[in-house]
Amino acid sequence: AAGFILRSWQGGFIMAGSRFMENAPILVAEATAMRDGISAALQAGYRKIQVEGDNQIVIRAVQKQIHIPWQIAPILQDIWNLISSCESVSFQHTYREGNMAADWMAKFGCSLRYPSLSIFRPHLVGT
Repeated sequence: AAGFILRSWQGGFIMAGSRFMENAPILVAEATAMRDGISAALQAGYRKIQVEGDNQIVIRAVQKQIHIPWQIAPILQDIWNLISSCESVSFQHTYREGNMAADWMAKFGCSLRYPSLSIFRPHLVGT
């Protein structure tokens, strides 16, 4: 499963997303979550994006600091295509403890049992 959280520069909740991915390797799930989050941010009109992820391999691969694992090469190409329309973008590693909300969204994705992306916005949360 894959999950992401979009926050404002002040840390306020904007939206979240989850996707069920049966038997996906962790690198594929992490890269998919990154792609889904960037895509959602762009669709919402954001062009200055800071991406945080807790998988160092995916972060370093998207920054082209390491050899690209073949499993995620097409997903990274999607990400590079998406960010070409950004005014600014940065990628930063964060520890899993600092990324618990996105981790929870990924776990929630396991319960969905269908592969399409589910988006949650503040007006839908808790209603």
